[in-house]
This record gives sequence, C-alpha cells and structure tokens, in this order.
Amino acid sequence: MMKKAGCTLLLVFLGWACQPDNPLVATWKISQVTYTPSSMATPEALLRGMRWNEMSARLRNSTFALYENNQSAFFSTRTPFRQGSWSVNGDRLLLSLGENASLYTFEIFELRDNSLILVLLDDDMTDGELTLLCTKSEQYIQNGVDLLAPEQNTWREKAAKKESKEEIQARVVAHLDYLITYFEGIEEKKQTYFETGLMSSPFRFYAHGLGLSRDSPYARQWQASFYDEADARVAFDLLKASLQSVNKFPRARTFTQEYLLAFQQMRRYFDQ
Repeated sequence: MMKKAGCTLLLVFLGWACQPDNPLVATWKISQVTYTPSSMATPEALLRGMRWNEMSARLRNSTFALYENNQSAFFSTRTPFRQGSWSVNGDRLLLSLGENASLYTFEIFELRDNSLILVLLDDDMTDGELTLLCTKSEQYIQNGVDLLAPEQNTWREKAAKKESKEEIQARVVAHLDYLITYFEGIEEKKQTYFETGLMSSPFRFYAHGLGLSRDSPYARQWQASFYDEADARVAFDLLKASLQSVNKFPRARTFTQEYLLAFQQMRRYFDQ
C-alpha cells in the first residue's frame, strides 16, 4: 500500500515541519493526476470514481501556492484565480481552493525538494485513489515578484466599506501594476500565450487594441471587489480615462508587447 511505502518519508516531513522553513511553502504545479479504482468498488463507487476523473481533468496543469500564515492561492486555465487557506494536521494537508470553497484533505505521500505527491482522502475507500504529482514552479514569479502572493493581490479583496476616490484609484493603479508585471514576465520568458483568468480584469484584448467591458465574467469578478456598484463605476471610469489617454495604440513585435506598452502608458496617466 502507498501508506506503508511513504511512512519513512512522512517521518522526515514531520521533522521538517517543526523547522522555521516549511518545505510545503512554495508554488506547486499539478503536472499529473492519476485515478486508481478500488478493487472493492461497487457500481455506485465506480460512478463516484467517474466524477473524480472529471475533477482530475480540472486539476491537471493547475497551480496552487502555499504561503506563511496559512494563506493559499489557486489558479487553473478552467477557473479564475482564487485565494484560500491551508493547514497541516499530522500527515494530512487540508486545502481550501477559494473563499467558502470545499475543504480537501490530502495525505502527504511524498515530499522532496522539488516534488510533492498528494493522495486525496475520501470517507469511502471503495471509491479508489486520486493521486496528484506536483512540481515546484516559478511560472508566476517575475523578477522576484510572486503574482500569486497575497500582497500582490490586495486589489482583489472585497472592500469592507465605501471608499474615497483616492482609495478606489489606488486599487485601479494596483491592478494596472499587476498587469504590467504579468506582461513583463510574458515578454521576458518569450511566452506565446497569456491567461485572462489570472488577471480577472475588465479589459478585452484585440489584435492591435484594447477595450473595456462591464459585462464579461472577468469584469464582473473585478467589479465585485469594490464595496458597491457605485464604487465599481468610479473605478471603471478611471480605467476608461487612462485607456483614452493612449492617443495612438502602440505597435510592437507581438500583441503581448503592445498590451504591455499600452498598460505602461495608462499607468503614467495616474502620475500626472
């Protein structure tokens, strides 16, 4: 059984967990997901296993990050960016992939310098096992800035009260700074794609152009961080004004470089 094979590694992990530097605190990319049906599976359990298989497709190539103070982040090309929490109880990793999201419990089967193997635990062992192979990733780290880290995503946090125009503008500027850092990383890494779900932005991306939307799913997600619709309208109008300040949309070698140059011009609008 996997549990017996992992006992020694788990003891090593438990020893590490007592140290100031927790080896789990890192960014992990889920590179492989494997579902193994149980030999005791009933027809009902096999049906549940099929649902696990569907879930595994959503998890594959996803990224989750674990931070100090039990904060977590999760991003998948199938879902927008989320922030959650995590904790460790013995050899168990308890992970929430978003606010008010379900709590997943994993067995930490193996932990090495650059890899992590997790086994999803379920009350009914006849369902089988879902195993996640994770590898450390720096895909969302640019010049020492971690785009998944809580301190880079305060602009996503729901405002607890009405905000002044200056406070709303600070959120707008933080969002632009985030986009600039993200596209700088794309250019530096010569990445041939970008992920709109990570940005949670009202911007629409066109060939040689940018637009704004109030009604797209990502725009609604961005607006939801403001206290109310009135504050969200102020923020949208500020973004619109900064976009209109770009008199001539820049031309460059790639679309992503053009977006970066445009965002940098928009950012300067707020320094005037």
